[in-house]
Amino acid sequence: MKQVLKTVGLSVLLAFAGQAVADEAWDTNVGRIVYADEIGPTAVFAYGPKEDPGVMYLLGLAKVYQNRGTYDGYWAKEKSKQECSTERPGIYGKMTRYWGRVQVKFIDKSFPSRWEAIWSYCEDAKQDMKITATPQVAGQTATTTK
Repeated sequence: MKQVLKTVGLSVLLAFAGQAVADEAWDTNVGRIVYADEIGPTAVFAYGPKEDPGVMYLLGLAKVYQNRGTYDGYWAKEKSKQECSTERPGIYGKMTRYWGRVQVKFIDKSFPSRWEAIWSYCEDAKQDMKITATPQVAGQTATTTK
């Protein structure tokens, strides 16, 4: 398991360094997010600048490319505004106390799709601000209609 998480961490760094091309990437109201890797049934999204990267682990999304629905998981970083009382694996599989719940809901049935997410710090109540994502296609932002 540790080796798999190290591989995920390497994928995240490569995606942010521009040396790897992700199959899916989105422009969001919190910055660029890429579909970085898969661990069994879990999709791994990477986000943030290379100096402060974060990951989202979304259970059940791996290998699902059409008719996507809603997926629960968590996000993790090395630092954030709120520290949790428990730890979870984050970048490079390193345990962190900076994480929270996330729920991603895909809007469009076909690929590429827009999505929106609700999130929280730790196990707290959801934050008021939703994350809204628009797919990037061939380095350009896609314009997708419902």
